[in-house]
Order: sequence, then C-alpha cells, then structure tokens
Amino acid sequence: MHSIIFTSRPVWENGICLIRIITGIMIIMFGKEVFDEGIMNDYVKFLAEVGLPAPRFMLTLAKLTELIGGVFLIFGIFTRIIVFPLMITMLTIVWYMSEGNFFNGGTASTFFLLFLLFLFSGPGRFSLDYAFFHDTNK
Repeated sequence: MHSIIFTSRPVWENGICLIRIITGIMIIMFGKEVFDEGIMNDYVKFLAEVGLPAPRFMLTLAKLTELIGGVFLIFGIFTRIIVFPLMITMLTIVWYMSEGNFFNGGTASTFFLLFLLFLFSGPGRFSLDYAFFHDTNK
C-alpha cells in the first residue's frame, strides 16, 4: 500500500490515454453545438455584444476546432499539434466570457489545463501517435 501512495511513479501508466479519450468526447459535445442554430445565434449575439470581431465566423471556427480537435484527441493523432488551436480557443473563451480571469474561467480553464497536460505528456501508449511515431530506439 505504501509503495502505491508514497511514490512518484504512476499507479497506471496508461491513465493518460483514458483522460485523453474522455476529454475528446467532452470537447466534441461542445463542438457539436455548431449544428444547433438556436445555440449558435445566442452565442453570436453575446459575442457581438462583447465586441468580438466577426462573431459568426469566429464562433464557427471555434466550434469546428472543438469538434475536429475532439476527434483527434479520441484517436490520439497529432495530439501535440491539435492542442494548440484548442488551447487558443479556450483562452479566447476565458478572455471574453470571464473577462480574462483564468481562475473564473470554469470549464474553459479546465480544458486549457487538460490540453496543456497533453502537450507536455503526449497522448500515451494507446494512440495513433504512438503507433505511427513511437521511436523504438529509445
């Protein structure tokens, strides 16, 4: 018991894969709002009020980033590349929805931290990145 609790080694080395897949599913749930005209119109109205330039275009771009990025995360393909546009999207949400206060950013701040985790740790063993790009010489 002490060896599991009082160690810096992971309890389950593939846990990052599970977190990546669940995060991908969750971000897709937000991205699929691109297909709901009522929700999109409400967001566009809010974004126009807070002064975001080209609110319809920017919102569509953000929602497509969430949708496509979520699929990439689920499969673990180009993980370290896709997290950059996802992190920018989350920071933009924090900036406009929480007036730039990262600690009041709620879900967007949490997603940003998860994407930062994937940037630093990679997608894990159960991913297409691992299958295609794993260096067996190391």
